[in-house]
Amino acid sequence: MKHILTLATCVLAFQVSAQIAEQMPRKATEQELLNSRQLGDDEVARAAAQGFRGGGDSTIVFFYEDFANGFAGNNGYGALSVEDSSPDNTIWQYVDAAGDGYFQDASASGVQPPAGEFSTNIGALSSLTADNGWMIFDCDYYNTPISSGVEDTEGFLNLPTLDMSELESVVITWDQYLRYCCYPFLPIFVEVSVDGGSTWTSFEAGGSFIPSANSASANPLVTSLDISCAAAGQGAVDIRFAYLQSPVTGGGYSHYYWGIDDITIEANPVANSLDLVQLTNGDVYFLFEYRVTPMDQAIPEADGGLLAGVLFRNEGYADQENCVITVEVLDDAGTVLSTTSTDPFTAPSFANNDNCPANPQDTLYIATGWEPEAAGEYVLRATMASDSVSDAGVLEMDIEYTDCEFGHDNPATLNVELGPRFDDENQFFEPTGYGNRYTFHNEGTTVYGLAVAFGPSLGSGIDFEIRWVDQDPEVGLSDSPYEFAEFTSDANWAGTADNPVYYPLAFEDEIEVPVNGLATPGFYAGAVITEFDFDDLELTVLGNGNSDTDNSTIIYQQAGSGDYVWFTSQTATPAIRLITCPVTSVDVLGAYNGVHLQGNYPNPTAGETRFTFTSDWGGDFMIELHDLQGRLVDVIDLGARPAGEHTIVYDATPLSDGMYTFSLLTQGVRVTKKMRVQH
Repeated sequence: MKHILTLATCVLAFQVSAQIAEQMPRKATEQELLNSRQLGDDEVARAAAQGFRGGGDSTIVFFYEDFANGFAGNNGYGALSVEDSSPDNTIWQYVDAAGDGYFQDASASGVQPPAGEFSTNIGALSSLTADNGWMIFDCDYYNTPISSGVEDTEGFLNLPTLDMSELESVVITWDQYLRYCCYPFLPIFVEVSVDGGSTWTSFEAGGSFIPSANSASANPLVTSLDISCAAAGQGAVDIRFAYLQSPVTGGGYSHYYWGIDDITIEANPVANSLDLVQLTNGDVYFLFEYRVTPMDQAIPEADGGLLAGVLFRNEGYADQENCVITVEVLDDAGTVLSTTSTDPFTAPSFANNDNCPANPQDTLYIATGWEPEAAGEYVLRATMASDSVSDAGVLEMDIEYTDCEFGHDNPATLNVELGPRFDDENQFFEPTGYGNRYTFHNEGTTVYGLAVAFGPSLGSGIDFEIRWVDQDPEVGLSDSPYEFAEFTSDANWAGTADNPVYYPLAFEDEIEVPVNGLATPGFYAGAVITEFDFDDLELTVLGNGNSDTDNSTIIYQQAGSGDYVWFTSQTATPAIRLITCPVTSVDVLGAYNGVHLQGNYPNPTAGETRFTFTSDWGGDFMIELHDLQGRLVDVIDLGARPAGEHTIVYDATPLSDGMYTFSLLTQGVRVTKKMRVQH
């Protein structure tokens, strides 16, 4: 059985190799904090974000703190204390009923947290008792203004020492909201010590929040942790809420906020409880899962067939013996096509788990042996039972096998519109891009283009590209080589969540995909991107919110260095699919404007090569050469040319070996081809 800390933590194990880098956030409006425009019901989204509360209806409340008395405590046990990396412990603040902030020494901060220049006073924590006070680690305010310098921050909110010798199980629950910078790994933990603080056991405290740098969590994000393995039966238990730098990155966490309120510690009254948490079509630990799979990428029966991942949780205080998980595949008529059951196994309670911190959930990957015989819609279903729990519930996932589409998104649940950030100071929409990553199990797939479901706010006249990226683990996603084709957007392509339209966009040349590309196994990405800013135009794409549990989403944004780079670790899945059969594209930029650019000859070239183009009109022409990282290499000003065919001789001798692009520009038209230099 494969154990993982959380589904989000599974993803983080892969992110180390993703070459993600951001040094500083940028100022964002409240709308932009979610990095998307919500299309669904806000109340439904808020309810869906609530965490589990320790396994059923808890009835034995041992400790409760609502911060009505600030640092003095309102819990019946004693005062709270804070410590942080600032000289005077001034990162933590108590926020009173009026919204004003106070430090531990009772001095007023003079602001209403969160109050940093990047947080933009996003608003208070919407906890159960926010109207009588709450706590915040306001590292954004501490590092404001940026012009005075920036420090990585750490800090602890300490509860009074508690005697838990009579408790057989311990569950801590609290209301929180958070946003953090600058790497995907969560910086927040609940830590437990039973030896006076000499050693601490750390529990990740993100709850249901999918780790994503610069993204805001739900408000409130109700979170529960079973800390029985460290605290149950102990006579002197110290608990602290800890904001820490990631050991993976060694630093880089400097901004935004972490609000906390309504801390409850209770015993779990439920002995026997099993819950199914999530069902996946594929390995979300090391690779990706897919909702839509082309037939030529169906896993053959000889290789184990469809791989189902079943995430489950024992929320009781008793071990569950003889657990059995059953996975079925059904056709669209409800006929069971395949049934696979695991051998019986034990699901230990949190207190009895061999690991501490105990795994909030466990995962079994089950090779079903099933391979589809034909394209169509199917249902993946999982059930679970033990000696003491006859029914742990049912999870179902709609999956589809197609002739020529490969995707992660679900068109039935598109509830966000991914859009560019708006620069308030300069009043324009920033460059942006969205995409998905893929791996390929079988050899022989050819990619012809992308199918994109644009959002309702899409504007006409945006010059953008579709890209196919072969991720190079040595340089990272942003600097990896790519193929592309150029387009100009049309507002008529826009769809809605209720009526998405997947527009086909073709690459100039078909792409043969090796199973192993620059990475082993090969990791690839298909994306749309515009590297230009626009005063009032948005390149937007529909997506599924809170869905990127396999780290397959990429988004193009500005890093703190000022460069625009691809970020992984996102919370939404763009409605962008690969097309794996010949496709008739919407018009490629230039193809319908009377301009045609031929491929250079010879290609590859070691010296002189010829560029040939035809035009239906006369005008000024120019050729630009770029490397595959998009850097401008050379410009050839052709001056005024009449209509007709023209050939230009170019000396490529000074260029280094590798792939380049050359683009013909005239009267707002850009047509691009690829050229290889090989001396």
